Amino acid sequence: MKSLRALGLYAVLTVALTWPYAANLWVMEVGDPAFFAWEVGWTVHALGSDPAQLPHGNIFHPLPFTLGLDEPVFGTTLLALPLALFTDNAVLLFNVLRLLTFVFSGLTAYWLARELGAGEGAALLGGAFFAFSPIRTDQMAHLSTLGTQWLPLVVLFAVRYSRSGRTRDALLGGLFYVLAFAACGYHGLIAVAVLPLPFLVLLWGRWRLLPRAALATALAGLVLLPLYLMHSRALEPEHYSRRVDETIFYSAPLESFLATSVGNRVYGEITDAVRARGAYNLFPGLVVPGLGIAGAVVLWRRRQRPSREAVALTVMAVVAALVAMGPLLRAFGHELGPGPWALLRAAHPVFEKIRVTSRAGIFLALPLAMLAAKGLTLLRPRAVVVAIIGIVGLAETLIAPIPMPAFTKVIDTREESPPVYRWLAEQPGRDPIVHLPMFDGRALLRRPRFHESVYMAYSTLHWKPMVNGYAGIEPRGYVRIRQEMMSFPSEEFLGLLREVGVRYIVLHRDGYGPNQTRRLEAQLEGAPPGSLREVVTFGRDTVYELLTPGKAAKVADEGPE
Repeated sequence: MKSLRALGLYAVLTVALTWPYAANLWVMEVGDPAFFAWEVGWTVHALGSDPAQLPHGNIFHPLPFTLGLDEPVFGTTLLALPLALFTDNAVLLFNVLRLLTFVFSGLTAYWLARELGAGEGAALLGGAFFAFSPIRTDQMAHLSTLGTQWLPLVVLFAVRYSRSGRTRDALLGGLFYVLAFAACGYHGLIAVAVLPLPFLVLLWGRWRLLPRAALATALAGLVLLPLYLMHSRALEPEHYSRRVDETIFYSAPLESFLATSVGNRVYGEITDAVRARGAYNLFPGLVVPGLGIAGAVVLWRRRQRPSREAVALTVMAVVAALVAMGPLLRAFGHELGPGPWALLRAAHPVFEKIRVTSRAGIFLALPLAMLAAKGLTLLRPRAVVVAIIGIVGLAETLIAPIPMPAFTKVIDTREESPPVYRWLAEQPGRDPIVHLPMFDGRALLRRPRFHESVYMAYSTLHWKPMVNGYAGIEPRGYVRIRQEMMSFPSEEFLGLLREVGVRYIVLHRDGYGPNQTRRLEAQLEGAPPGSLREVVTFGRDTVYELLTPGKAAKVADEGPE
């Protein structure tokens, strides 16, 4: 019953604190949100039609394992499967999912707080402080980093195992680690850096428990092996790794822990100068760490030692902060020396694939929220005081409204989709297609209505393989075709498309600038004879069939349709 009450509370808070997202469940922002909507849609589609095709998304044709070019978010998509029984609208599923991550992150953190001995009201606040921490509300575009709902359960069962020694608790901890990794690979790898030391604190003096913990860890790794292989098969041909200077750029200098979000209602303007220095928004507020410190003071005045769990949480917070700072520790423009992440990069190449180490901030937000709940319990305030503390604590990190940039709100599934995509959906078979123009990620601001992520979002209507794609890693073959795209319809470009089996070329004229459009029309007039056939036109969108020499001869014999 208490869990249901907590679930309802977090649902109400989610709608209120993330507004206006709940009012825009059918609206999609271009870029990363559109990518994740496609990914959720593809996962549901593949599971319902051909699970063997799950790793091979319909983007970047003809490459296999394209789902491994970015975060697959399987562990979060699971939450949408009941809704997927009633709708295949990928935009709706994605928007519901990102709201559910707040609800369930709050609920699981509440369970952890209760496990740690927090009172009911304090535990509810602890769950809210974690679910609505700035590191999460800043990530509304990224379903992967929002997928924190399993992390509190990893810690919960680690705590239980340290107390009970039951193999079941160790195995459940491993299971939830698998789900956490499957929700966000970043979290899974960062957990490898952050969690071992606090776990050793929990087991201090109970070393007989280590073998079963190691066994549970090994089993979790075995379960994750297919996910690892999918990423390896996708990334190895691209010789992918992150340069250390790139990782340093996306790491958090010390001042990040003083920086708030741009839209913060309390501290936003105060921390503008700090943010301008390149800091990431990791400021936890004053209430949350203040409650933790207050709890420590109470224990000190009572001459009581902090619990083993409190020490482990403190260690977790410190390690997470150091990991977030990346391979080079920096503070206010000064370099302090190498950080722990430099050792990890040197130890194993898998850690070279992590770019944004500042995302370790979520492993700071969780222990701080739990220490705050424990501290509030020790203070034993009246219910009205608890409520006031909760309001103040949430208000000081509030971004209201969370921005939905107007220029990116271009896909509204309440409206009828463009006719060219409906036509593609009506065509039988799985003939590969390409959309023109093709864009890299930097073009998002220039042509937001005609971007690779838009093509992907609308591909959920037809699921045909397409050369286009948008992901964290751009395959070299795709880049080669994109570079030749401006010469369309040259024989060289059409030859590249024939090599990968493309049948239809979908030309979106409104995706070109005025000068590009004039050049395009001139080039179309000089297209190689017998190379293209105009199939259908919808306004400024035209579909061409790419002809092979044999097909061209047949079309010439048959005459125009």
